[in-house]
Amino acid sequence: MALAFGMTYQKNGAGLFNHRSDFLGLVGDILFEKILPRTMGVVTVNAEYKQFYANYSTAAFTDPDCFCIFDGKSWTVTGLYLIPVKVGIGKFQPYGKFTRVQPNHSSNRDEVETGINYVIDGFNARISTYYQHGDLFTKGLNYAPDAAGRAVDGFKISFQLQI
Repeated sequence: MALAFGMTYQKNGAGLFNHRSDFLGLVGDILFEKILPRTMGVVTVNAEYKQFYANYSTAAFTDPDCFCIFDGKSWTVTGLYLIPVKVGIGKFQPYGKFTRVQPNHSSNRDEVETGINYVIDGFNARISTYYQHGDLFTKGLNYAPDAAGRAVDGFKISFQLQI
């Protein structure tokens, strides 16, 4: 198991000159990995929580030059299971992930992801295919009170090679 915590602060670090505020960011992460008995595979659970304070006025959103960074909280939970049977040069690892972003002055954003990794060499070599559903990317980084976006579906394939 691994735990991580972090904090960052910047005076007048958010908003605009006329609508600025201090910025405080707090993050926490927990990673738990367990090799199951009798070679039944490996279970991994990862959870992350972020809380950001940028208490600038909502009037700042009316200016297109605003550095209106995220003000609110977000969290992600991921569960993975590494199947112990080797197939070819790697092993399969199905997983599920849920992310929620909750801005203080805007609508929430959610995303569900499910997929399977083909793990060849840990984080050094893997192929992933996954499905995503949610409005996380359609609302994007617009944290204005009137931010809108519809839920969309996506199917992706990715390759990871680390040298």
